[in-house]
Amino acid sequence: MLDKVNEQLTESMKPVTELATLNMSILQALAEKQNALFSTLLSGGVSFAETVSKQKDVTSLAEAQKAYLEGLQATVTESAKETYTLVSGAQTKAGEMIKGFSESMTAKMSAAATPK
Repeated sequence: MLDKVNEQLTESMKPVTELATLNMSILQALAEKQNALFSTLLSGGVSFAETVSKQKDVTSLAEAQKAYLEGLQATVTESAKETYTLVSGAQTKAGEMIKGFSESMTAKMSAAATPK
């Protein structure tokens, strides 16, 4: 009997466990993306500082700054797109999981309510 109760508890907690696993994997992926973005921005900033220190006139300084800002914008935009895609995919998957759980529970309740 204890085995049956344990099995029912495990089965009833399956959707929660699946959502927690999904959340954990998404958070890990987001942390990795943030880390990569921060590293890229930091190295880009250091590179820009080195480039600026070597410039001899205002025109070349302005060109270096423009190139840096364009690269910065491209990097941040690409990171935002990747993050949006990741979160959007996770949201869709979580919605499907919840819908499946809801349909399963409805079917089980209907079966239990039907007289035998």
